Amino acid sequence: MAKDPLAEAGLHFDELNKLRVLEPEVDQKTRELKEECEDFVDKMGQFQKIVGGLIELVDELAKEAETEKMKGFLSG
Repeated sequence: MAKDPLAEAGLHFDELNKLRVLEPEVDQKTRELKEECEDFVDKMGQFQKIVGGLIELVDELAKEAETEKMKGFLSG
């Protein structure tokens, strides 16, 4: 089988016959990784919103508990 001089030089043609430096398999894996990273970033953003809401709720409960303690202290 004849060796492809372009492939030996690290050059490849894609499905649109554009010259690429990355091998098609590497390019595909890179695209998949990019999509996975975008999904991860989206999920992390959702997680941060949920945790932020939880922190606000706990802060409110702590303030209410402190208020009730002060009421008990003053009336006791």
